[in-house]
Parts: sequence; structure tokens; C-alpha cells
Amino acid sequence: MDYRILTLRDGRDLEYATNGVDHRAAIIMHQGTLADLSVWGSWLEEFAGLGVAAVAFNRSGYGRSSAKAGRVTVDVAHDVTELADHLGLTSFVSVGWSGGGSHALATAVDPRCRGVVTLAGIAPFAQDDLDFFDGLKADDVAEYRAALRDIDELVTLMEDPAHGNEWCEPDRWAMSTPAMRELEAAVARTRTFGWDCLVDDYSSYLSPWGFDVEEVDVPVVIFQGDLDENVPLGHARWLARHLMNSRLRVYPGEGHLSLVFRHRVDIVDVARGLLEDGVGRGSVQ
Repeated sequence: MDYRILTLRDGRDLEYATNGVDHRAAIIMHQGTLADLSVWGSWLEEFAGLGVAAVAFNRSGYGRSSAKAGRVTVDVAHDVTELADHLGLTSFVSVGWSGGGSHALATAVDPRCRGVVTLAGIAPFAQDDLDFFDGLKADDVAEYRAALRDIDELVTLMEDPAHGNEWCEPDRWAMSTPAMRELEAAVARTRTFGWDCLVDDYSSYLSPWGFDVEEVDVPVVIFQGDLDENVPLGHARWLARHLMNSRLRVYPGEGHLSLVFRHRVDIVDVARGLLEDGVGRGSVQ
């Protein structure tokens, strides 16, 4: 993968990669927690085969993207705006998996955003009408509780080889597939750069997002597995209630990994359709 660096206006670096398709409309991919942008490598190639421009990037703290102290979710959207400027994009669709889902939604603050696809994306923390921890597996509850107490405690927990082995049955199946090798390699690259990614991500997950979800007016398609224990179904239902222009697609019998690995064709089709609809509404390709 051809990694590149964009120096942002505040002096920070943003690491990104494109699929080489030279269009002014593109898909922008947001990875989940601990995954480097390379998790989208084969996806970028697939979009290239369809003639669709696609971009993946490392949000602050990942890879060679500079950390940003006190990062909130909308901060990533502002970085994406600078990246879109740099690439000369006139329209884009954001796709975000897990912790990347909230960051994908934030990019709707940019008027060039034509739609968002969330893949088991998290809902905001500390909402009166959401039990954030309901249905969440014990490992993930422990991570959030540790981060709330002290981020160093979270780092210690993540370094424990006994932690993180709890998975639902469909995700155990997913871990035996070739797609898992891509995810494992992406996490391995992340770990070589240290833990700034955890500091920045959990800062954004546990803080107000910096934008009003109910004011997101672009089309949003929410993909969710009903057996997901990393980001439970309640999060998707909360998003569907609060997003004015959303469609919730629940996949029975799917977990956090299996949803994305097994239904990639659906995800690609939806993202591509949103982008084409956006171009049809008058954006320049």
C-alpha cells in the first residue's frame, strides 16, 4: 500500500492512501479501534476495479498520523475536510466500522458529504435513552471502565495477552477466514507505533462528539449484526432513532466481524450507490 503524508494546517501529519482512481467523488474509509488504515487495502482495490475512487486514512494517533490531545469526534471530520481539499474532492461518502462509525458520521458537517455508511458503529456515550453497556461483552466493558478511570490503566489492560479473547460464535467463524489476516496485519502495524491511538480514540468515544447527531441530514445506512457484543444492537437502534435520514439494516446471526466479512458485497453496493446518487444531485466527478 502506498502510504502518503499530508501536513495539516495546524502542523500535524495525516497518513493516508488512495486507490489510484482519479475522480473528484470518492469513498472515504474510517477504520475501527486498533486497526491501521491498511485494513481497507483489499477494499480500495475492489473499489478501483469498479472504477470508484476510494481513500483510507489514519486518524490522529494511528500510524504516522500525529496524536491530538483531547481529540473529540468532530476533530477527525475537520482533518477529513483538509484531506478532501488536498485531493480535490467535490463529493464523498464516508464508511466507518465500529469506532470509525462515529467519525464517519461527523464528516456530514462537510457540505461535500453525500452520505454515510456505518458498520456496527458506536452511539454517543452518556445518553439518557441509551444503556451504552447493555449487551456489551465483559472484555469491552472492562476497557471502557479502565479508560474512564485512567487511560494508562486501559493501555495496561490492552497489553495483557489474556485480554481480548472473548468473541461471539459468528465472530469466531470470521476469525478463521482470509479477511481476518488483513485485520490482524492492520492491528500489528498499529501496535508498532505505540498507544497514542487508544488515548485519542477513547477521548473521542467518552466525550461529547462536538456535533448534533440529529442535525445530520445526509442519507445514513446503518449495518448491524444482531449478535454483536462489541457494539450491541442497541447502539444501532439509537442511531436510527436520532438520525433524520437513516436506514437500519439488521443482519440476523451476525457479529462484529462476521457482519463486515460476510456482507462486504452489500456494503460496497450501498456505498457506491450513495456516491453515485450524490454525483447525480449535481456534484462534479
